[in-house]
Amino acid sequence: MNPLESIRNVQSFTDRYLFLIVGFLVLFVLVAGAKKKPKGKGTGRLATTWEILRYLGNWARFPLSVYAVVMIYSGLLTIVSSWRFYRVGLSAFAHPDQMIIIFAGSMVGALFIYGLLLEFFFNELDKNRFILGRKRIILPVTLSLPEKDRFEHIRIQGRAGTGKTDGFMFPQLIEDASGNCSAVVLDVKSPEAFKTIGGAWSAKGKKVILFDPYHPDCPGFEPLAAASDQTLAQIEEAVYGKRNTDANDTSIWFDLQERRLFRMMCELVKGYQDPKQCSLPMVYQLALRGVPALEAAVTYCRDPALQSEFPNAFQNKQRLSDILSGILNKLDLFSDQMIAAAFSRSDLDLGLLFREPTLLIIASPHSNPKARLAASLLLRAMMLKVYERPVRTRGDGLPLFVYLDEFYALHLPDLADFANTARSARVGIVTYLQAEGQMTRYKPHEVVSIAVNTKTEVCLQGCDLITCDRISDLSGKGLVPDKRVARSFRGGRVTTTAYLERQVLTVDEIYNMSLGAALLHIGGLRPIWVKLVSSYRDWVFKRRRGLPVEAYRPNTESLTPPSYKDLDLPGPDILPSSNPSSMPPGAPGGGEIVGW
Repeated sequence: MNPLESIRNVQSFTDRYLFLIVGFLVLFVLVAGAKKKPKGKGTGRLATTWEILRYLGNWARFPLSVYAVVMIYSGLLTIVSSWRFYRVGLSAFAHPDQMIIIFAGSMVGALFIYGLLLEFFFNELDKNRFILGRKRIILPVTLSLPEKDRFEHIRIQGRAGTGKTDGFMFPQLIEDASGNCSAVVLDVKSPEAFKTIGGAWSAKGKKVILFDPYHPDCPGFEPLAAASDQTLAQIEEAVYGKRNTDANDTSIWFDLQERRLFRMMCELVKGYQDPKQCSLPMVYQLALRGVPALEAAVTYCRDPALQSEFPNAFQNKQRLSDILSGILNKLDLFSDQMIAAAFSRSDLDLGLLFREPTLLIIASPHSNPKARLAASLLLRAMMLKVYERPVRTRGDGLPLFVYLDEFYALHLPDLADFANTARSARVGIVTYLQAEGQMTRYKPHEVVSIAVNTKTEVCLQGCDLITCDRISDLSGKGLVPDKRVARSFRGGRVTTTAYLERQVLTVDEIYNMSLGAALLHIGGLRPIWVKLVSSYRDWVFKRRRGLPVEAYRPNTESLTPPSYKDLDLPGPDILPSSNPSSMPPGAPGGGEIVGW
C-alpha cells in the first residue's frame, strides 16, 4: 500500500468529512493570506451592508421579507442536509424524491418561522418609521428609521430645490397616514401640504385640520375664554416666550411689567359676559384704545383684587402708556382682521393630537409676517400642551411628530428646551433648513443644544461648507494603499506597499453630491449614501398624492373678527372712549355695565 492509499483510507478522509475538511482549509488560507492594516490608523469607513440592514432595514416589507425567508430557508436546508449527510453520506443526495421532500420541508419551515417573527417582532418595528431613502442591495431596499429614533429628532439640510420637501416631508406624511400617530406640519406654501397629503389622511378616516386664517376651512383657536390661573400663565408664555435673563436691568423691568399688565388685561377681558368678546384680539383692542379705556375697564370691573392691584402697580401714566405700546407690538398680528377672526373662537382642542390620529397643518407663509406670528403662537401653545405631561408611555396617548419646514423664519425661543424634553413625551421633531448660518434668531448655546439633541442628520446637495467640513471630520479617515517601485542599478526592482490616510468623505464629495442623492449621518452608525424617494415619481406615493380632502371643523359657522364694545352706562352718564379729554373728572356712577 502506497502512502496516498493509506491517507485515503484514513477515517477522517471518508466521504462524510471530506467536504468539511476542504472547506476549513480554504477558509484558513483566505484568513492567513489577508493583509493586516496598521493598528490605530484608518478607522474611518462607510457603513457595511449588514450594519445598514440591521439598523435601518424594515424586515416586514419587500424585498427584505424575501431576503429573510431566503436566509432562514438556507439555514434550515443546510442543517437538514448536513444531518442527512452525517447519517448516510453522499448517498443522501442520490434520491431525488428525498431531496424534494427536504427542499419543500425547509421552505415550509422557513415560512412558518418568518411568520412567527413577523407577528411578534417585525410588525412591531414596522410602526411609524421615517423613510430615509433607497439603497440597492441586489434589489432597491427602502431604508427607514425606527420609531424610537424619531423621538431623538431629525435634521434635513440642503439648498433650495434639492428635495427636502419632496423627498423627506411629503412621502413621510403619506406614510404616517397609515401609521398610528399624529403630525403637526408647518407649511410655508399653504395650502400646498393640505392639497397634497391631506387626502391620504382623509382616505384613512383620520382628521385633517388646516389652521390658515386666510382659508375658509380654518377653525378657531381661542385659549383665553376657559383659562385658569395656570393656563393664563401658559398663554402669557405662548405670547411672550421665555424670559431673557441676559438683558439689561431696564429691559428686564419693562418685560416684567408688560407680562404683568398683559395678565391683568386678560383677566379684564375674561370678565365680559359676551363670550364672543372674550379673546386675545380683545386684549389687543383694549390696549389699542390706550390708558383711558384701560382705566375705565378697571374701574367698572367686578374684581376687587384687580381694582386694588392696578393703582398700586401702574401709578405713572407715562410708563403705563409705554408698557401698552410694548403690548401692542407683541399683539400686532391681531390688527389683521382674518387673524383676529381665527383667534376669536375656541374650536381647536390641541389635546386631540394625543387622543386620535390627527394631521394639523399650520400655515406660515414667508410673505406674511403676521401669519408667521400666528403660527408661532399656535406652535408655542402646542409645546405647552406637551409640557403638561412631559413623560408619556405607549398607554398615555399617541406619538406626535412635528415637521418644521424652514423653521428658522419663525422665532421659537423655546425650541431648544423643547428639543431637550420632547423625547420623553414621545414627540419627534424634523427640522428643515438650508444652512446653519440661517439660525441667527437663536443664541449660540441654543443652536448647539438643538444640534446636540438631533441624532439623525441628512445632507443634500449644496450644504453649507461648515456642515460639509464637520461631516467630513466626523466620518474619519481610511487607509489607501500606496505602491512604490524602487529600481537598483543592476536592473532589479522592489515594490513596497504603504498605507496612507485619506478622508473617507471629502468636503468636495459632500458639497457636490449628485442631485437625488443624500448622505445620512446617524449617531452610532457610519455614514450611508442613499437615493431619495420622491413623492412625485415613486408610484407608491404618487398614487396617494392629491386625493380629495375635507378639513375637519368642529364648528361649521364662519369665523368673524370680534368687535370691541365701549364701556357705557345706562342713563345720562356716558363714558366715552374715543375722546379722553372730554371725560368727566370723577368716575360716573350707575348700574349694570353692558358687556360685562
